[in-house]
Amino acid sequence: MRVGILPRETASAVITGAMSVTGWAVAAAMVLLTIPVLVETLIIRERAADLPLALLLLGVVLGGVAAVAVRPRRWVVLLFLAVAGLACVGYEVLLLTDDPGLVAASPYLVSRPTLVLVLVGIPTSRTMIGIAWSLIGFAVSVVVGVVSFVIAGLPFEPGFGPVMVLAVSTIASLTLAAIQVRIRKSVPNFDDLEAETLSIAHGEDLARLTTAVVHDTLLNDLAVVMNAPDRLGEAARQRLLADLETLRGADWITAAAQTGAPAEGDSELRNEVARIATEFQWRGLSMHLTGAPSVRYQLTAEVSDALLAAVRACLENVVRHSGATTAELEVFAEAGSVTVMVTDRGCGFDLGSVAGDRLGLRASVVERMAAVGGMAKIWSAPGEGTSVVISAPASPEFLP
Repeated sequence: MRVGILPRETASAVITGAMSVTGWAVAAAMVLLTIPVLVETLIIRERAADLPLALLLLGVVLGGVAAVAVRPRRWVVLLFLAVAGLACVGYEVLLLTDDPGLVAASPYLVSRPTLVLVLVGIPTSRTMIGIAWSLIGFAVSVVVGVVSFVIAGLPFEPGFGPVMVLAVSTIASLTLAAIQVRIRKSVPNFDDLEAETLSIAHGEDLARLTTAVVHDTLLNDLAVVMNAPDRLGEAARQRLLADLETLRGADWITAAAQTGAPAEGDSELRNEVARIATEFQWRGLSMHLTGAPSVRYQLTAEVSDALLAAVRACLENVVRHSGATTAELEVFAEAGSVTVMVTDRGCGFDLGSVAGDRLGLRASVVERMAAVGGMAKIWSAPGEGTSVVISAPASPEFLP
């Protein structure tokens, strides 16, 4: 059985991925479009000598945008806000010093680089985190403006640019969240899906059983009647009465219903795995969930929590380090254990080169599973991707 978890081609790549690329592209475009206006303005105002330093400061901001786009980590974003904020202060002070009329003549030219600071929240796929980053960027842009005007000896005149960008980024984040909520509702509920599948299978079994019972009783009895002499013997009569009682009592239907009753235990784990897969899919990772366990199983809460945490750690490693855009999750079970295999086709790594003091998968997956009686094995090589097999012990109430 193969279950697709919200195809990235139509969801994450179009929404989350597009929002991220568009956010940084817009930020870079704002800086680049400032250059021709800056050159023209300074030449007209006979300030061409200030061009090299102004362009250098814009280059610092543009380099920060590129750094965050390539490595979107929290510390990189904070460093970007600090460095780009200082560059914007230098840029505005350079333009305003000895030329206060520039604010009235070209106010947007003065504040345009600070708009990039507000855009740091757009590429984030989590709504509240994205809005929080945008607010931090907006606060930095306001501080930049106040400090710059104070240094230039001018009264602070806030522009509407940062406010407009903050409003647009907030609306974009809320729109993305609404779309995500709506699409997540299409994730299959494995409890209902399993119940429906078992119901269909039970119906097919019941149909086959009904056919067999009719063939073995009613049709055979009709054949006996048709081929019997004028008067039925006592043995034939007793046989017909027994068969009629069997059909009328319908005990065979009750037995069939009891045989087809669904067992509980494994659907909850698959639901949680599907939720984790969906979460990482919205972070730009295409997920495929496979597996059709041949047995039914139950896990203790401790083992289930460890298994799910290990799966999450593996997928986090794929997102952060592998460079892959696709991962596969396979869930299968056998007597006494449940196994999840996480596979990606990313850059891979040399297991032998990992330092002993590096925690990574060793602490978050291998040691975590060993603590609950399970195990985990990792296979990887540079350029060959990574596979992690996580095995968890099933509870004593294992159901065949």
